[in-house]
Amino acid sequence: MASDGAVRVSTEDVEEKERRGGGAYSRDVAGALGSASMTLRVWRFPAGGAMPLHRHKTQEEIYHLLSGGPQTVDVEGEMVTMDDGDWLRVSKDTSRRIVNTTDRDASWMIVGAPPGDGMMDGIRIDPETGEEIPRT
Repeated sequence: MASDGAVRVSTEDVEEKERRGGGAYSRDVAGALGSASMTLRVWRFPAGGAMPLHRHKTQEEIYHLLSGGPQTVDVEGEMVTMDDGDWLRVSKDTSRRIVNTTDRDASWMIVGAPPGDGMMDGIRIDPETGEEIPRT
């Protein structure tokens, strides 16, 4: 683009990477755009895919179901059903995870701010005990 104040990327130009540990794929859209004050990823969860139960040190997140609904988000043990187009805000201290129990892919846009320590901002939670899982 003509201005340093605006950057454009095409979805195809943002590499889709499998999450370490498997189960989901994401495109780091905010990184591709050079954003310094928020995160924005487009996630693809295949049938049966889920993210780890987690909360954040500093980052509040907004979840937007783009396609594949209805889908489920585990929020503090409560299963919240989301339809295509729905939005959900989750505070930093609230445990959450997307769980795709359907037979189809689901696409989500997740926006987080402030960015914190990137992926290290997330704190994994053991779903059985509710205890933090130390990073190794």
